[in-house]
Amino acid sequence: MLTDCGTGIVHSVMRATLQRADSIVIVSGGSVDEARLASETLTWLDANGYGDLVRNSIVALNTATQGTNLVKLEEIESHFRSRVREIVRIPYDPQLAAGSVISWEDLKPITRLAARTLAALVVEGLPAHRGA
Repeated sequence: MLTDCGTGIVHSVMRATLQRADSIVIVSGGSVDEARLASETLTWLDANGYGDLVRNSIVALNTATQGTNLVKLEEIESHFRSRVREIVRIPYDPQLAAGSVISWEDLKPITRLAARTLAALVVEGLPAHRGA
């Protein structure tokens, strides 16, 4: 099952969701401010008993604005690399930048590849067996 908690990770209903989660994807934009917010989310998770989820998490760096500074992205990736299992860059794509319904067929091939990579990494992090 997938759930999108948006910015509501501290909402009371999320505790039950996080307790049952096998993996999480933290989405960060390509700016330093956006990365700081994503890092604060990881810190909150770690401080509230979800350290295993943090270590098994994936950061999706959404470069939804054209001309995202690649030097800063490398610095941001370097920061997250010590905290999470994987990092995937989601390239700029007009379909994603629009912030509306996404048509898979209309995504650029490089964007579809990044999305498939992200999905594969999530699956690789799932347990082979889950206790009841």
